[in-house]
Amino acid sequence: MTREDTRAFFQGVVRKNANSLFLIYLIVSLVIIGVAVDRLLASRYLSELRFSLSDKTNTIRAEIEGNIVAKSLLTRGLVASIEANPDITQEEYANLAAKLVRDDPEILNIAAAPGLVVRYVYPLEPNKGVLGFDYRTSPEQLEAVARTRASGQTVVAGPLELVQGGQGYISRSPVFVTDRVTGDTVFWGIVSVVVDLQEFYRNTGLLSPDLPLEVAIRGRDGLGAQGDVFFGDERVFASNPIIAEVNLPFGSWYLGAIPKGGWPTQAENFVMFRMGFLVVSVASILFALYIVRLMDKRREAENRLFSAIEAIEAIDDGFALYDANGKFVTCNQNYKEFYKLSEDLFVPGNSFEYIIREGVRRGQYPAAAGQEEKWIRQRLRAHKTADTQLEQQIADGRWLKIAERKTDDGSTVGFRVDITELKNAKEAAEKANKAKSDFLSVLSHELRTPLTVILGYTRIIASSRMLPSVKALFAAIEQDKGPGSDIENQLGAVLDQLAGQAKRIEDSGEHLLTLINEMLDFSTIEAGKMALERDDVNLDLVVTSVIEKFRLAAEQKSLRIGQQTHGEHVNADVTRLKQVLINLVGNAVKFTDEGAIEVRSRRVGDMIEVSVVDTGCGIPEKDSQLVFEEFQQADLSSTRKAGGTGLGLAICKRIIELHGGTIELSSVVGEGSTFRFTIPAAAE
Repeated sequence: MTREDTRAFFQGVVRKNANSLFLIYLIVSLVIIGVAVDRLLASRYLSELRFSLSDKTNTIRAEIEGNIVAKSLLTRGLVASIEANPDITQEEYANLAAKLVRDDPEILNIAAAPGLVVRYVYPLEPNKGVLGFDYRTSPEQLEAVARTRASGQTVVAGPLELVQGGQGYISRSPVFVTDRVTGDTVFWGIVSVVVDLQEFYRNTGLLSPDLPLEVAIRGRDGLGAQGDVFFGDERVFASNPIIAEVNLPFGSWYLGAIPKGGWPTQAENFVMFRMGFLVVSVASILFALYIVRLMDKRREAENRLFSAIEAIEAIDDGFALYDANGKFVTCNQNYKEFYKLSEDLFVPGNSFEYIIREGVRRGQYPAAAGQEEKWIRQRLRAHKTADTQLEQQIADGRWLKIAERKTDDGSTVGFRVDITELKNAKEAAEKANKAKSDFLSVLSHELRTPLTVILGYTRIIASSRMLPSVKALFAAIEQDKGPGSDIENQLGAVLDQLAGQAKRIEDSGEHLLTLINEMLDFSTIEAGKMALERDDVNLDLVVTSVIEKFRLAAEQKSLRIGQQTHGEHVNADVTRLKQVLINLVGNAVKFTDEGAIEVRSRRVGDMIEVSVVDTGCGIPEKDSQLVFEEFQQADLSSTRKAGGTGLGLAICKRIIELHGGTIELSSVVGEGSTFRFTIPAAAE
């Protein structure tokens, strides 16, 4: 329909009642524009809200996974010790279990059942009643043991009612030992760890009063019946929640989350906008009435009406009008541009149903392919009610937001808003979130590998009397005590073996400790839970202790390491301040092959400026800000000189900012780097 056709149509109507038509047209236009903008803002707000809450949900998921995986690894560590020493005593078992548990309030007991009869338990006093329990007397327990034994893996079961009272979950692992006579691998029994569910919920943040979410968890694959909600209100899963899958050592849970109080309605979030729109609309209507009453000539009414038509033609969105009988009246050029394949159908008098059906036949609507009649029925129903919002993809791949409303005379007005960029942005955000999840998954594997090495070799060293070489040594001592005998050879073999294993433990332990500390610190900061315990701190003492920590490493590389501090006192959390200095000095030692490293300080107003200066390899200027970002390092190649998560400097930046200071880097490639940060001086 051309502009001339539109003008001719309205001229006929205006001749009948110019003043009334102008008023109606103006009111309808305001309503349409207000509704379309309102719906678009509401949609964007809800999309941003879901994206924000997804991060919080994934943080909770990571806390749950990390907690359960830690308990599973603890169980595997105890298994490794028993496999190395099947005849372990209750006292040895209690000492070992105490080191593993380390007063963890979540763990109610950690028990071992050789031959499926509980012989060892820790702590002993509150759990004496468990001793002597025979799993074979309980079909339910025996079935769980059979599944654990058959899988050969750690199996997590729960939530379930505990004999100690309350609810919890149990991590069970099978123990297989080598028969000393036949050399065959035989089933020894099981090790189980019982965890209090309420403590578990509390430590993972699920019971925090500051949590902005309503959370529910349901089980899967034996961890609770399929679909059963065992934490939170099951209505969460009926309220379009954000879903995160919690991957466990054997099965998974589903975590659902919605905002506290439920998802906000449009009325809750756009009250001010609608009040403003109402005021503007009322004012506009009153003004229009005043203008209409002043119109004495039909020509003036026509000009004003056509001005409104021109305004609709000029807007960026598509606009269309259908009468009360569903017949096409008019549309703007943008509406035709959206529906290119149906452009010739927009003729006054054509029904909406005819235009839709012919458009489906021409391939105007990709979503209708293969379900044409069903799609047409749904579209006609939505057009008839005209009280819903739709997202529709058109033939050229673009996405439109459709907003349709009824006027007082039953006509239907509709807007088409191009939301392609918004859809693409949403998809990009989802991809970014997936990339983050993938990274955490990979990092989790990185943490497990060194931890397995540490636990395995630590148990062997702790049970060194059971090593074949140690037994042979004792035998040799009894038989031959002369110089140059087998005693010396056997002793040398034992020491070499222990030294090699100890070195591997040290390397893996240091690497793992760094990774875990960085991840925990970063997640704590991200969750806004890092609290500073600030005090008057002597900077000299802190710097001296950090330098002494790295002095041996520096001397091994023939580096000079020292300080030029002047007894300044700062208002800081001493632990976090030392953490920053350890990271900066450690990096300096790591990346400096010759020259010197020095920590300097000076007062700048109310702040103390601390600098860590090195003569290392330096960092390119383009990377000077990149190094402070999460998961970033100056060298991102797979063959980079230093490992790690890329979180160290990002955590330093957050800690310094929490103190109210700043941190920056100045560096010259091949000459060295200076990391400089400020921290408040203590009150004199």
